[in-house]
Parts: sequence; structure tokens; C-alpha cells
Amino acid sequence: MANFSGTLASIEDKLKLLISRKKALESQLEEARRRQKELEETLTLQSVELDELKEKNKILRIANSNSEGDNREIKLKINEIVREVDRCIAQLNQ
Repeated sequence: MANFSGTLASIEDKLKLLISRKKALESQLEEARRRQKELEETLTLQSVELDELKEKNKILRIANSNSEGDNREIKLKINEIVREVDRCIAQLNQ
């Protein structure tokens, strides 16, 4: 009878441990889902920003098509901004 009680106590302990682990995993899952939602929102905002920058780039190219010296500086600045946005998107995709 003592062996049965010991086995039962062992099973109860293991069950409590499993319940505790389950709660911890559910908490981690909820946090991961929240973080994913935040990242998706950030990605959406950055995509909109990227589209706006592309449009500004297009406008600047048209407006400055007559002056080659200034055009080069603008292109360099735009490329710098685009690279920065690309880095942000790459970080979000990790």
C-alpha cells in the first residue's frame, strides 16, 4: 500500500510540474504573438514609409533632371535613406 501511495504522490508531482510548464509555455506563446503583432505593424509602417520615399525620389529626379551636380548629391542621400530602410526591414524579418 505504501508503494501505491508513493507512486500516486509521484504522479501528482509530475502532473503539477506539467501544468506549471503548460502555463509557462502559454505565457511565452502569448508574448510571442504580441511581439509578432508589433513587428507586423512596424513592417507595415515601414512599407508605407518606403513607398513615400520612393515617390519623393521620383519627384526629386523629375524636378532636378536639369542640374546634374545637385542630382548626384540627392541620389546619394536617397540611396542612404533606402539602405537604412532596407536594414530596418531586414531586422524585422529576422
